[in-house]
Amino acid sequence: MRTAMSIGLFIAALPAFGQSALTVDWEWKVSHKCSAESPALTISGVPADTAQLKVRMTDIDKPAYDHGGGEVAHDGAATATLAEGALKNYKGPCPPNFYNFGHDYQFSVEAIAADGSTVLARGNRTQTFSARTAKKD
Repeated sequence: MRTAMSIGLFIAALPAFGQSALTVDWEWKVSHKCSAESPALTISGVPADTAQLKVRMTDIDKPAYDHGGGEVAHDGAATATLAEGALKNYKGPCPPNFYNFGHDYQFSVEAIAADGSTVLARGNRTQTFSARTAKKD
């Protein structure tokens, strides 16, 4: 049974047929605590036909809280760099245990075609946000 479960988890992590996987990277700073300014994001593996990137942030430890995100136009480059503050519907991390363990936050990104509905690629990454992991600014 463990093998079947492992295979199921592996398959669930794969992108849908015909989609490539995006990689998402960022660096947490102490100044991001409770801030409406999103961190700078680097998104790699973006398909050439991408017109827009949809980004959402989720608190893995409290998923019911809506941290929002945003949609950003894309120029077709294989790597996108979203500047700090690029996500206009964003509520930053504000874990009550910031000075101890913090919370785990996940950025999820979808590459959307010009028709506004076709998802060309997906990706996500999770990082802990705490006083121990955030860079001092």
